[in-house]
Amino acid sequence: MSIAAPRRSVSLLDVYKIWDLFVGLEGSRLAKALLRGELAVLQFSSGVLLFHPRRGPCPALGEVEITVPQRLKQLGDLEGRRVTAVSILNDDRVLALDFHGFTLVLEWVREGNVILLDGEGKILYAYRQKSMRDRSVKLGEAYTPPPKLADASEHPLVVAEKALALGRRSLVTALSQASSLPPEVVYEAAFRLGVDPSSPPRSVGEAVHVLEKAREIFVEALEDKRGGYVVESGSLRSVYPFNPLHLSDRAVRVDFPAEFPRYMVESLLAEEHAPEPSPAEKALEALRSLEAAARLILDNAPRIQGVLEHYRVLREQGLSWQSIEEAMRSAYPEVKSIDHERWSIVVSIGGVDVGVDARRSAYANAESLFEKAKSLKAKMPQLAAKPEEPVRVRVSPKGGGREPWYRDFRFFYTTNGFLVVAGKSAGQNELLVRRYMEDRDIFLHADIHGAPATVLKTDGREVPEKDIYEAAQFAACYSSAWRAGLAAIDVFWVPASQVSKSPPSGEYLGKGAFMIYGKRNWIRGVPLELLVGYDGSNVVALPASRSPQEGCFLKLTPGPLSKELTSRKIADFLVRECRVKVKAADVLKLLPSGTFHVERWVRVGRAWPHLPPSPF
Repeated sequence: MSIAAPRRSVSLLDVYKIWDLFVGLEGSRLAKALLRGELAVLQFSSGVLLFHPRRGPCPALGEVEITVPQRLKQLGDLEGRRVTAVSILNDDRVLALDFHGFTLVLEWVREGNVILLDGEGKILYAYRQKSMRDRSVKLGEAYTPPPKLADASEHPLVVAEKALALGRRSLVTALSQASSLPPEVVYEAAFRLGVDPSSPPRSVGEAVHVLEKAREIFVEALEDKRGGYVVESGSLRSVYPFNPLHLSDRAVRVDFPAEFPRYMVESLLAEEHAPEPSPAEKALEALRSLEAAARLILDNAPRIQGVLEHYRVLREQGLSWQSIEEAMRSAYPEVKSIDHERWSIVVSIGGVDVGVDARRSAYANAESLFEKAKSLKAKMPQLAAKPEEPVRVRVSPKGGGREPWYRDFRFFYTTNGFLVVAGKSAGQNELLVRRYMEDRDIFLHADIHGAPATVLKTDGREVPEKDIYEAAQFAACYSSAWRAGLAAIDVFWVPASQVSKSPPSGEYLGKGAFMIYGKRNWIRGVPLELLVGYDGSNVVALPASRSPQEGCFLKLTPGPLSKELTSRKIADFLVRECRVKVKAADVLKLLPSGTFHVERWVRVGRAWPHLPPSPF
């Protein structure tokens, strides 16, 4: 069985499976905000983020090309600022990018929105300002996220009863609205169970059965961290986070975090790059529509006249709008809709919807349409000029995307050339472990709350004890132990395969937190000693145990000097003693949080403490 894949929007399931890409924006500066139609293109130092109000956000894995974009000037206050945190609001399709003093909110619920908030959560800009039954989006007002209409974790019977209460909606629509599960997941569940997804749910039992299967598909897709499936039908192509058997039994398994962004970005750009009809083409289409509608009214004038007269009689009787609409549809089933304020009635004639003014006769309506067509025809020669070729602009990560991935983290190379990387924030900890840590790597963590996730990249090689110790001291120095003024701290290390983001049943792990399973290998009393200086090519920070063979360094330990004063002293030392031009601000970025004691470093030999044997 195979059917054409529908146009995809970004679901929360999609977001969860590519969350590392969103978190990767943390620490990036916004260089430019552009707009093409409804598509927002945000250019960051580390990547490009696309957002469509109805289809959702998606990071681009490279540069994108956009036709005649406009500058989104309302987001000008964000340009040059760093993203401090990325989060989902209210467990719904609302993405928040926090900057210092501002928050950018991207909603793809209902018709969607782009909203800029100040530091107090008040609205500075909204792409769509509106008042709704459940909230208001107006400048100067406090922002409230869209109310979440359902909770997928509710008891199945409760969700099923809500779905049935939605009336004659299809099974997919009803269950998706009642549970907040993506419609494509519900559709897949119904298909696998042999239930008609387009019919209303027949019973609570059937709805419960489909809901439980949908939850199963959702959870399986989440647990299959990188798994995705591509479905192709002719020129149509779509990528799903689960195996969409309802589309094809020949879906090809792919790496979802790599394939979905490419697919989604191509889809969004193709939609925006679709050739725009010229003014003359638009006018010609409107002219044909006006003339066709006028002829339909003339050909069906007696019936249309009956509709108009019946509506006027019902209004004169003072009936409620609802009563009038029921009476009209009972007498004239072709009536599609009524705008009572404008006296406008839409009538379906031969499958074509035609709007008529109830204050006029059928013939007067036809004459009015012919007059509009005549006026438009007179303007056609002026509109026939050939439009200029649209200009396309390439948007790529501001930094060019050429630097190694670990440059955004804290990092150094051990004595034997192993790369050690540590997170600067909870978001970076999450990103480091989820995206960049591999099974044969080593995970290290200081035994204190507020320590970076630290990963020693092994590349499958055996790691000497000395290198593990250097990584442990690096992890210790950038932990909260330094701010607390401790002289030493215990550090443990485990194979990466013992680290998991999945908590025990009933528990929750926050951003940057992990579960460690199995035996921990402890390194006791690791001294907080950091070297900052010039290694011959760059200004770097190294654990003192790294003991570089060349360059000039100062040794830092917890002490009385402020971070700012320490950075100035180091910069002065490097300029004076090492003849290296460096700014104090650049040194400041290398220092851990806390205060410092500074002394000149002299390399000496030392014996390394005994470590547990490496399993690699």
